[in-house]
Amino acid sequence: MKFKYISPEANISSWDDLQPLFQELQNREINSVSDLEEFILHYSELIALFDEKYAWSYINMSCHTENKDYVQQYELFSSVIAPKASKVSNIIDKIICESPFAKDLDMQRYSQLLKGIQREIDLFVEENIPIDAELSKLSSKFEQTAGALTANIENEDIPLPLAAVKLQSSDREKRKATWFAIFDSRFNISEELNDLYSEMVALRHKTAVNAGYENYRDFKHDMLKRFDYTPQDTLIFHDAIEKYVVPISRKISEQHCETLGIDIQDYRPWDTLGVPTGQNSLKPFSNGEELLQKSVSIFTKIKPEFGDNLKKMDASGLFDLDSRKGKAPGGYNYPLEATGMPFIFMNSAGTQRNVVTMMHEGGHAMHTFLCNNEPLVQYRETPSEMAETASMSMELISSSNWRMFYSDADFIRARREHLEGIINLFPWCATVDAFQHWVYQNPTHKADERNAYFVELLNRFFGTVNWDGLEKYQEVNWQRQSHIFGVPFYYIEYAIAQLGALQVYQNYKENAEDGLNEYIKGLSLGSSKPLPEVWNAMGIKFDFSESTIKNLMEFVQTELGELN
Repeated sequence: MKFKYISPEANISSWDDLQPLFQELQNREINSVSDLEEFILHYSELIALFDEKYAWSYINMSCHTENKDYVQQYELFSSVIAPKASKVSNIIDKIICESPFAKDLDMQRYSQLLKGIQREIDLFVEENIPIDAELSKLSSKFEQTAGALTANIENEDIPLPLAAVKLQSSDREKRKATWFAIFDSRFNISEELNDLYSEMVALRHKTAVNAGYENYRDFKHDMLKRFDYTPQDTLIFHDAIEKYVVPISRKISEQHCETLGIDIQDYRPWDTLGVPTGQNSLKPFSNGEELLQKSVSIFTKIKPEFGDNLKKMDASGLFDLDSRKGKAPGGYNYPLEATGMPFIFMNSAGTQRNVVTMMHEGGHAMHTFLCNNEPLVQYRETPSEMAETASMSMELISSSNWRMFYSDADFIRARREHLEGIINLFPWCATVDAFQHWVYQNPTHKADERNAYFVELLNRFFGTVNWDGLEKYQEVNWQRQSHIFGVPFYYIEYAIAQLGALQVYQNYKENAEDGLNEYIKGLSLGSSKPLPEVWNAMGIKFDFSESTIKNLMEFVQTELGELN
């Protein structure tokens, strides 16, 4: 984006740097519609600048969790600067919405903006500012604790993402030993994480009560600006997943048992990623640099500009791909609002799953680039249902080009793993989401009750893995999902977005040029239109009814059949 009001190079390292910029906006006179439009634009630039500085504090901390300076810088932003900015932003939001000229704005352009700002005003409670700051500290503590985990395998301490690769062995005893090394490491901190999460739940419940809500579930739903569906709709979605997806997922597990030569009654946690005797795990690349360069080639094939975007990011040092000690778990694409490019973070370990993650985060990155011409940061920041549609669609669109990583036989295996992974994603999304519904609707629960409910959900949505004798590991297995700690309720979007992505892929298969153009058209809208309208621009329907799920699962099964 082009800045007209603030220099994107402005130093923002303390509240003293930021406060005068907010103060100027507060003091400005607005005497016309054009004045208000200029005010909104300048406010957007200020948010963009602050967001980028905040982004770098998080990026540096997550890349180097053991670096105390980076941790302190992130905590300064999250615990000091952000709370003060939030308080002043509420004042500016009111200036915009309460302006006598707001009613004269072009509603085709500004209705989504005003609706979003009004929601933020409605939910703003000053008493919640210090609580949110404390929650940011706890989230940072989780990142540091989880990022420090290693598994001791053959007398070597290995970061968990690298250790997990060994679970794809054809040697069952080696898989078992690896599994225990990983899960013992996790279990050793399970009590600490249980206490940490209990503290988070109590604080989040308090923010909801402060805002006039009965529970954090409903409060967070509104905070996430989910204007197009209700919490009850997600519960119905869980039921539909149980009805139409779980049986297919269980069938996949049964087929996997057959390839491993294991009876379904003896299907253990260390078997779920195993490969048959005589077969090696997929090894698509050796290191992050190879992954990146092959990804650039794939994105270039899809659309030359897409490949160029990744090259620009690489030239600017906006990738951290390889797993290592002291690095936070997971992966993300973090938009840099002033730079106009994102940062991609992941823990690659040379697996097929890493290929999918790179395509996924690359899809997010293309979304960032496609929204660059939008001057309002509020419209560049898209709801997660749309953001994940962008990324999951790219997984599928790119999949026909994965031959770059594989021989013909391994390419088929990779495609099969991906499509089966799409099916298995839905039950896990339902599990993670339903778990949080229960947690926050029962905020005074005990840790053992929480763990027991998680096991109930595993039995409901999975139920094929034999955990006999491993119950202590099973009941805290929810702790491996970092979203539960850091970004509560950000997970059902993956399932909703997957339905959108499958529709995008259907269109792409029918006509690649038209399908890609519709994909680009929808992504370019950002959040300037309601979510159903954006999906409609992409040639797909915002619908997660039973019939949609049923039809799309049949489509995935057809795709799997064609691979045979």
